[in-house]
Amino acid sequence: MARSQLTPFHNPKLRLLLVGVTTAIAAILLPEWLSLPIRLLAAWDAGMICLLVLTWWVMLRSTPAMMRKVAQQQDVSRLVISIVVTTAAVVSVLAIALMLQESKQTSSILFALYLALSLVTILSAWMLVHTIFALHYAHGYYRDGSQSLQEAKAEELDFPGEVDPDYWDFLYFSFVIGMTSQVSDVEIISRSLRKLALLHSILSFFFNTMVLAMSINIVASLIQGGK
Repeated sequence: MARSQLTPFHNPKLRLLLVGVTTAIAAILLPEWLSLPIRLLAAWDAGMICLLVLTWWVMLRSTPAMMRKVAQQQDVSRLVISIVVTTAAVVSVLAIALMLQESKQTSSILFALYLALSLVTILSAWMLVHTIFALHYAHGYYRDGSQSLQEAKAEELDFPGEVDPDYWDFLYFSFVIGMTSQVSDVEIISRSLRKLALLHSILSFFFNTMVLAMSINIVASLIQGGK
């Protein structure tokens, strides 16, 4: 299929439906000898990985011309962003807390399984947060469906180069903020988008700090357990 053609997966409702089905199937198929919290966490991970794969597949197959058509449809509101970030943070904390609890009463093999599951949970949550922000930045850039490079530069973001940015550019912009809590070589023109980038930076800082602090607790727990 040509990269310039829209696919059914460009419909966010279909993607969410597939995510729900994937989560349900994972929850049903997981063995019963696993504890309920572990099964729920694994099912959550399956759904998040499905969502990330579908969203990235759509984003990386979309040209700037396609983005003008679907950016409005693909956008998520700031309320949704807040919900996603809060949920991701809560689930990440629960995953690490569960990991610490299970490490005290399981075999080394199960502990390794729980550790891997916790890492997948944290990584998928982190990637989801910044992917959602990238979608929102793209919508802000192509919000009227016909934004040209010159018009966009005057109103939202100024990407270096002479070609219209695609989702790779917005992913780059979003993940740089997520990793460094600051912008890169992309200049923010819009005041409203500058506010969103500030919120993104603050949330990224606290999310990264929280994960680091909890990870240190895991290492300390492992050291104490080995004594």
